[in-house]
Amino acid sequence: MTEMTFRVPESLAQLLEEWAKRIPEMELVSKVCHTDTREAINSYVAVAIREMREYGAFRYPGYYTYIMIAANEGLIPGMPFFFSPQEFVDYLKALDLDGLPGRSTIYDTISKVSGRYPDWTFNDQPKAAEELRRKNIVKQFLSAFGRAKRRLSDGFSENR
Repeated sequence: MTEMTFRVPESLAQLLEEWAKRIPEMELVSKVCHTDTREAINSYVAVAIREMREYGAFRYPGYYTYIMIAANEGLIPGMPFFFSPQEFVDYLKALDLDGLPGRSTIYDTISKVSGRYPDWTFNDQPKAAEELRRKNIVKQFLSAFGRAKRRLSDGFSENR
């Protein structure tokens, strides 16, 4: 199957949803309404990264790179595109996150990744478990991002 992303007006989105329901081979994978403010999205990102840190998801500093690549592939709703690793690091610093990798770590990690998620390949040829762990960073982030969005958009603070 092929996944496609479109940006359409709400009136057309409703029509496309109805159309997708009538075609058995077509599945609506996700729907994103861009009503969240930049500030809200930034808080979802910060909460998601803090949550992932709590359970030790970032085994190596380069693991943050997979979030940047996913954002640049359009996988993280509302997250900006980063033209350079330094721009990504500056973004995370602006979210009040510390202990971040440097831009050279991110450059080095980017150079090891080929393809598009979830079909990434790694030219350093990691063992199967490590390859899966790297790809799972994106899944874990998307899950944490979704939880943060639900929790914060429902009026709950991250401390509750």
